[in-house]
Amino acid sequence: MGVLETGNYLLILGGLALIALGPYIVYRTVVGVRQKRKEHPNESIHPISNGINILIGIVCLWAGILFVLNNLRGNPFSVIL
Repeated sequence: MGVLETGNYLLILGGLALIALGPYIVYRTVVGVRQKRKEHPNESIHPISNGINILIGIVCLWAGILFVLNNLRGNPFSVIL
């Protein structure tokens, strides 16, 4: 195990941002679909586009979790920092 360095702390903060961003993307997508369906019941909800948005939200959440875990172990993801 390595020692935590500045790069690890910065990437942990980035991971926390991704963890917060993932559920927010999913939430905003679901709220948008519900609102559009409420205002215009017969209009298309663009299932492929909204499905991709939900997938992006889930990937952001998972990537954030992995960033935090990896950098808490002292394994910097990037040697540039």
